[in-house]
Amino acid sequence: MREEKGEALMDAGSSAPDRHDPRGVAEVSRRLWQDLLLVPAVDDDAHFFALGGHSMLATRLMSRMRKALDADLPAGLVFEHPVFADFVARTVAALSADRAPAPAGPRPSGRVTGPVSPQQERLLRIEDALGPSPVHNIVVPLEVDPPVDAAVLRLALHALLTRHGALRLAFPPADEGRGHRQAIVPPWTPDDVDLVEHPPAGTDARAEDAAVLKAVRRTHLRPFDLMRGNLLRAQVFRRRHAPDLLVLHLHHLAVDGVSQTVLLDDLAEAYTHLAASGRAPRADGDALTHIDYALRRGAGHDSTAAESGPHWTRVVRDLAADLAAAPEPAPRGVRYARRGAELDASVLRALRGWAGTEGATDFVAVTAAVAAALAGSSGRRRIGIGTLLDNRAHAAHERTVGPFANSTLLAVPVPDGATPRTVVRAARAQLAEARRWADSPLDDLLGPPSAALGLHPDDLVDAVVALDRPYRSPAGSALRLSPLYDHGGPLVRPALGPRLAVTLLAHDTGALRITVEQAEDAGHPGGDPGRPGRPDAVLRAVTDTLRLFAAAPDAALPQPAAPAAVPR
Repeated sequence: MREEKGEALMDAGSSAPDRHDPRGVAEVSRRLWQDLLLVPAVDDDAHFFALGGHSMLATRLMSRMRKALDADLPAGLVFEHPVFADFVARTVAALSADRAPAPAGPRPSGRVTGPVSPQQERLLRIEDALGPSPVHNIVVPLEVDPPVDAAVLRLALHALLTRHGALRLAFPPADEGRGHRQAIVPPWTPDDVDLVEHPPAGTDARAEDAAVLKAVRRTHLRPFDLMRGNLLRAQVFRRRHAPDLLVLHLHHLAVDGVSQTVLLDDLAEAYTHLAASGRAPRADGDALTHIDYALRRGAGHDSTAAESGPHWTRVVRDLAADLAAAPEPAPRGVRYARRGAELDASVLRALRGWAGTEGATDFVAVTAAVAAALAGSSGRRRIGIGTLLDNRAHAAHERTVGPFANSTLLAVPVPDGATPRTVVRAARAQLAEARRWADSPLDDLLGPPSAALGLHPDDLVDAVVALDRPYRSPAGSALRLSPLYDHGGPLVRPALGPRLAVTLLAHDTGALRITVEQAEDAGHPGGDPGRPGRPDAVLRAVTDTLRLFAAAPDAALPQPAAPAAVPR
């Protein structure tokens, strides 16, 4: 959920540096690296990914570089040249070779109604099919220190609703009843904010936790009214045996993972200002909205799908050919089993040490390990890994709240004789190609080539992989928020979701928490923990492979067993 934060390099009134002066380019680059990586200094031999950089920060860096230098720099520059001095030299060379200014960034339209984005359209199709339901409701539980002042919190939440129109979206029918439009309703009064304060409950810690969970689940299961225009609810729990708990309930039509970080930052900022002065910080009247993004996305979609066709046809064919030799997977159930484990900091430190020299992010390295683990247990030579791309290509969208993220699919090869290093290189190349088409929904890209082979895009996904980092409140905040990451049973048994999900949480200490969640086989609830493909076995394979990747990057991976069905 967390994404590192940094302030824009230039004030609105300052002039851009000479983009052809190497010293000016180095100064701009150094300051942006410091801001984004939250480090006090950047030496010439500093490595972007060794300093904690990752793919979303790399995208953000290149977006800010384009803005600061007014130049159309290659998106993959930092991936290919992650050492600072090399990055600066290549940036200077790119600027000298191409003296054209960067394309103009998106501008606010000022509109409060407009078409839905492709991401919203897909979600609304599911909403229309299911009727009012909590299937896209999001729960964000946060421990609060010090105890929260409910009156100030109500005003801070009101400031959040005022600043971000996405939280006030309604989705009325489009003209002639075809589909939906989105509309930002006017701000409400603070008294209209949906905030409920719960007094302490239960006599001991266990009873207190049970009472809180019951109240959170009850609110989570209440569908949002998509015609009313409020996609935020909040609860505050006073607890005798633990810090106060703030629970935000959001809707996926309004937010994605990066949006959650933006909202937490802005909530903490508003609370701090209100507690100190009684006034909320001034909102940016010229900020972009998700409606502006949807208006821009309305053009050029067909050409993007056509240009990307050869890549996605190869992905589908590669995965389909490998699937043809695998046994038919068991029918998918709707019950999910979850297992978790934790690796100490030495594993991620060692993995980051060599993978970073390949220009690979932490995400690429752990994704390659998951693919190798599934290949080893299935006998397959190519694994389909689904993941989310944040899809914020412009610096102007960094603080815009909305469902920008799109799914993508990586066909990661794990051939005979592969080593961790070769699998990481292959995963990195797959991700770089997929990022070229991050702005289009995956179903649109995979649909035609999948249908030609009699497949559904979901058939190609062996596992969905995500790498999260803990959220940190801004320095000096009067509201210190610590998200609680759920490694126990799910809040609600999901009706929709991937067959197999592997989520990794990289703690600030370097420890790596791995959670495997898998749909249970229909007719075999619970299953046999020792059976290949069950969540216990998948978790064991992933943790063992991560240790192997960390310790021996150039050793051949163990030969896989006879082909078996990856849980699908």
